[in-house]
Amino acid sequence: MVKKSSLRLYIDRSSRLKQYFLRGHNAWFALAFSLLNFTLIFYKLFLESLDFIPEEFKSYAIFVIIFGITYFPLSTILGYLDLKKGTFNAEQKLSREISPIWKELFSRIENLENNGEKIVELLEQLESADKVT
Repeated sequence: MVKKSSLRLYIDRSSRLKQYFLRGHNAWFALAFSLLNFTLIFYKLFLESLDFIPEEFKSYAIFVIIFGITYFPLSTILGYLDLKKGTFNAEQKLSREISPIWKELFSRIENLENNGEKIVELLEQLESADKVT
């Protein structure tokens, strides 16, 4: 029979390993494989079929270099513009308005602020009462 604590420890370790795997896969391998897949498909279906491009420039290595030089800076600039001036802030605001968790959190913060204002008023009344006596 397996002890409950060792089973819990096993589940905890398994969950951590799963999380590590997913983070590594999603952040690194999926990105790398999707870029590789995109460049291969784009190169094979589009670039090789263009007749007006000289044969020297139809090399996959040259295409990847040109793609990297243009794609990564352009994506970075677009991401920056989206975060600073685009729809990112509106999307985040909308998700906070829709999410029941955020609604609850903001209502509790508002209650704390209201209670804080009441406490400040009480302290001011106490200070003014101390000055009178």
